[in-house]
Amino acid sequence: MNIQNNVFNISKARPMFSWPELTEKTDFEAELTPLFTERNRVAYKLDKTIGRAVTRSDNGRALGVVGARYGIAPNGPIYQMMKEGAEKALPPHALGGVELKEQSSYNGQYTRIELVFNGLGADIRQLNGSSTQLLFKIGLTNSFNGSGAVRLFAGALDLFCTNGCTMGEYTKKAARHTSGFTPEIFAGFIEEQCAEYVTRVQTWQRWASNEIAPSRAESILEGAGMSGRRVRQMMEQFEQEARDRGRSIWALYSALTNYSSHESERFGVRNSGNVDNVAVTLDAREREIGRIVASERFQRAAA
Repeated sequence: MNIQNNVFNISKARPMFSWPELTEKTDFEAELTPLFTERNRVAYKLDKTIGRAVTRSDNGRALGVVGARYGIAPNGPIYQMMKEGAEKALPPHALGGVELKEQSSYNGQYTRIELVFNGLGADIRQLNGSSTQLLFKIGLTNSFNGSGAVRLFAGALDLFCTNGCTMGEYTKKAARHTSGFTPEIFAGFIEEQCAEYVTRVQTWQRWASNEIAPSRAESILEGAGMSGRRVRQMMEQFEQEARDRGRSIWALYSALTNYSSHESERFGVRNSGNVDNVAVTLDAREREIGRIVASERFQRAAA
């Protein structure tokens, strides 16, 4: 199959389109407010060089305590730059039917925004003869508690099981959190990732055609530091994926991305019934899976 010719041909150009709008889940204003200490029931304002609190302007809830040099980076303007970058970098047909996915944790301390391009995709032929379709996606994560910089990423959405396939990322760190971000930077990143997407599809197709024994799959997981109950759960997921895909590297990767993109009965998020922690936990899982995929054992098996 000529994968190069199978990419970017899902839909035709549409004369008009409108970008999906962010909701209050990720689109809110925040402000820096003073910190106070109390002595003898009297409140004293601390100097801002010690730190300040980040609070949401719409509901007054505190998001975190940050250092004196921290600058707030609201998602709205960044999302606008992301859209402008996509318009500059992608072919017109890719902009039809764009879907927005938003996630947040802890009332907005952590936020994640994804754009999935239904007009930009590729088919993957799996080991058992079935096929799945991968749609190009780009996104960003942003925090409002000082835990990290704005991070851009690119990957694909597997329509067979709505797993998110993300390989590689771009990180921009700055003293004021978003210093240096412009539509041109987003456009350059998106254009670069769009070109690399063709190569990634070729890689994923090799994985889908590359058979692997369960014992070797288990060895890869253990060699990457996974152990005990989590390995057993992952092997159960691998066998479930293999029924639909064949026992391939792609099935193993799909089991891993299921873990990193879903809260499920098998891969539950601890205490999620009481704490708003699903989105930030899945982000941590995605980084964990990235380390496994980059491990020597996985790469050797996938070659």
